Amino acid sequence: MQAKTAQANKKAAADKKALADKKAAADRKALADRKALAEKKSQARKKVNSPTQVNSQQKRDSRTELLTVSVSLNTGKIVSIASIGILASAILVSAMVFIAG
Repeated sequence: MQAKTAQANKKAAADKKALADKKAAADRKALADRKALAEKKSQARKKVNSPTQVNSQQKRDSRTELLTVSVSLNTGKIVSIASIGILASAILVSAMVFIAG
């Protein structure tokens, strides 16, 4: 009697395990299907956006460039010239005050 009960319990456990495995496989398949569908949607969006990007890139490349101007500014020279000017004006003003006074 105990052998039959043990065998029945083993069979029930095996059936539960098989059912759980089937359910897990179905869940994995459903998840894979959802991922594939999302991937297709994103690819479709990329395909819709890509022609406009290509067209704008072609327009940018097709423009003729007539002149390129590059400007650089050396602030060290500007500061040194300004400080020399301020120093010279201070000397001249003090000389005028000395002469006038």
